[in-house]
Amino acid sequence: DGRNDLFRPKSVGYRAYKYFRVFNRLGEMVYETETIGDGWDGRYKGHKADLGTYFWLLSAEDKDGKVFQKKGDVVLIR
Repeated sequence: DGRNDLFRPKSVGYRAYKYFRVFNRLGEMVYETETIGDGWDGRYKGHKADLGTYFWLLSAEDKDGKVFQKKGDVVLIR
């Protein structure tokens, strides 16, 4: 249906990403970008990733040049 097809941070107030990374439960990085607006499509090495919980890290710079980090988890369902 075209809804929620990408997992990405909302970039309001960010000037630049240092990185946005997604990891599986084994700690393998399944996605990484430095480009605002890009997002993870639920694939790993060209194949649909396993359903389950994934963990993400974001390092970004705000409009004033302050660098900050956020982290969390997301559940992949189809």
